Amino acid sequence: MTLLPNTTARAVLIGTATYRTFEEIPHSYNNVRGLYEVLTDLELGSFTPEHVRLIDDPATSADIMQPIKQAAEEAESVLLVYYSGHGQLTGESSELHLTLTASEPDAPWSSLPFSYVADIIKQSGASTKIVVLDCCYSGRAHSDLMSDPSQLVKDQLATEGLYCLTSAPKNRPSKAPEGHTYTAFTHHLLGSLRDGVPMAGPLLRMADIYGDVRKRMRATKFPLPEQCNRKEAGDFPLVRNRAFGEDRATRFVPELDFSRSRAVVIGSSTYDDDRLGVLPSCRNDALAVRQVLLDKNIFGFAPEHCTLVLDPATPADLLGPVGDAAEEAEDLLLVYYSGHSALTNEGDLTLLTRRSRLDRLSYTAAPASVLAGILGDSRAREHVVIADACFGGRLSGAFATTMADVYTLCSANRTGRAMATADHGVFTANLLEMLQVGIPGAAPHLNLIDVFSALQNSDGSGSAPFLSLSGTSKIRCLLRNGSDEINTATEHSCLMTA
Repeated sequence: MTLLPNTTARAVLIGTATYRTFEEIPHSYNNVRGLYEVLTDLELGSFTPEHVRLIDDPATSADIMQPIKQAAEEAESVLLVYYSGHGQLTGESSELHLTLTASEPDAPWSSLPFSYVADIIKQSGASTKIVVLDCCYSGRAHSDLMSDPSQLVKDQLATEGLYCLTSAPKNRPSKAPEGHTYTAFTHHLLGSLRDGVPMAGPLLRMADIYGDVRKRMRATKFPLPEQCNRKEAGDFPLVRNRAFGEDRATRFVPELDFSRSRAVVIGSSTYDDDRLGVLPSCRNDALAVRQVLLDKNIFGFAPEHCTLVLDPATPADLLGPVGDAAEEAEDLLLVYYSGHSALTNEGDLTLLTRRSRLDRLSYTAAPASVLAGILGDSRAREHVVIADACFGGRLSGAFATTMADVYTLCSANRTGRAMATADHGVFTANLLEMLQVGIPGAAPHLNLIDVFSALQNSDGSGSAPFLSLSGTSKIRCLLRNGSDEINTATEHSCLMTA
């Protein structure tokens, strides 16, 4: 299969390098030219040179809007818009603006609201619309592109594809390393386009490119890129794959990298309230779970990225470390809790701390709803909450109120009770054994459904485990299979590799 230059495709590449008040970004000038060379390369690209428009140092909004409008009207197969420059957030809603040469930090009218650009792109007749933003806070663009401001646009997006690739999450700046030719994101984007992706097909799809760029940037200190995809637009082949056929004879098992993930392990074993029994097993649970998380043969968290909280005295002692980890995590945020839990008069679940009182739960215990709020504000792509506590299934109800993707694996359902021996909780003991032994015949990497299924097949002591998923995330692999008997033919969709 070949990919020939497509005369019905249009691209607009915009780079703002010089500014009156903002710091200059000379990389932007190089970014657009590097991308132009790849897109129009006779060996790799899918665009003809005359249909790729370069915009250097736009002085007014019209300098950006008019070329995009023209390209949007002409494009039939694909419309691609790329912007490199400063991005800034303005107004109470923190709207993303693209800066111009004369833009000023405290003058939102001097820059271009990205929502204007998004409206033009969404109304294009192109069957595939691709937006690539290399600017600070570019992740904010996803909401502008995926919103449906009118029924006309909504109907159009029902049949036509829209894809957005951004250099940074909505709350993080992008980086332009001093002395480098390109910005950090575009440098790795060009690397993927020029070198190819060994395990991908003959044509590189946007989804392939995103996965490879994210993998390349994982080894750096820079923010990880993000994508959003509508109507399979991520399947659009942008360039030929120069690495097609390399190492395809060997089954590819990607390495898991937990450097961008965080974990908080909590064991609450002692209580001031005489009505709450001491649970020495919960301390043992927390210590053992942390050891598994640090084990490179199973997970591989760095010790400084896996916080241990033993016998938290107050809700702040319990929830505070989770909030800190939520601000740092980019891939996975994992929270484990072993201890007493209780229900308020309204039936809401609370996690108990040393000073919790059963007659004053509203302000002495940690509400599941507050934990849900922390996860909702987290920067992590996915969240796993594992709870060895009574009524743990009620956590899923609290997490359903947030837009975050949350897996909940618990020792009991909404009405069930957790059980413990002198050494460990029954659920945690089974979990630890399963993680250490692995699942014979399964894939090299396991997801939470694999773990849940294995726990269901345990000796049956204690309550049946409970699993739920809130959000829209795919079920991805999260840990290594400890078994010596693995099936390398199984396909992978791993969170920490792509």
